[in-house]
Amino acid sequence: MANFWIPDRVDRPELMDAPRLANVEIQDAYRVLRRVNRQLGNLRTARLEFLRFLEEDMADGSPASVVDLGSGSGDIPLALRRLAGGRSAQIIALDRDKTAVAEAFRQNLSVVCGDALRLPFADRSIDLVTAVKFAHHFSGDSLTRLILEMTRVAGRRVIVLDIRRHRLAYWGFLAWSRLLTSNRLVRYDGPLSVLRGFTRDELLLEAASITGFSWEVRSYAGFQLALVGRRLTRSERVARSVESAVSIHGGETTEA
Repeated sequence: MANFWIPDRVDRPELMDAPRLANVEIQDAYRVLRRVNRQLGNLRTARLEFLRFLEEDMADGSPASVVDLGSGSGDIPLALRRLAGGRSAQIIALDRDKTAVAEAFRQNLSVVCGDALRLPFADRSIDLVTAVKFAHHFSGDSLTRLILEMTRVAGRRVIVLDIRRHRLAYWGFLAWSRLLTSNRLVRYDGPLSVLRGFTRDELLLEAASITGFSWEVRSYAGFQLALVGRRLTRSERVARSVESAVSIHGGETTEA
């Protein structure tokens, strides 16, 4: 029986994905979205995942490189840069929207205007590739391609932080948007984004066929899910190959 609290995923375009929107309206929407990230926990979760990445993958204190896809006005990479503190870290904001790029540039960030499905970076050239509340803009083949591009570029880890699809999340953001903003883009796109969100199993299934990474999904308050992929070391890949071979042969060994 279907779970009432988890509606079917909706694949309908958001207003901010439409062309030829008024620049002043987009700028106001980004201002509201920065407040959404602060008040609804997105910044907190991104910080927690970034710290975990530093502790687990960069424990030797070596310089870290990060690119955040669909970065909007750049508040997420700005927060990560501040969190890095005295550590040498290159934090890059990537977006294809020229208004977003201009807003992020004003934050004195390293900014790239580019397509997330055709990332302008070499294989394994960036330690951490993140997509914060961005993946729900994609579905089907385009979603698969997005995660494949992230894993192609990532030298160590990918983090897809997005919305857990749930009716309470939908009603909650609907109420928040009606009470706390008059921006029509956020009022329309916010609740729709929840319906375009994911379940834990959907994210794991999306990543299951991508080899060379270990995958897990972590849940956070505020109906957030983090799909985390850590690139396996050579020894880990060999160990998994051996385990797979043993499993196929039922654990039997042969003698000459």
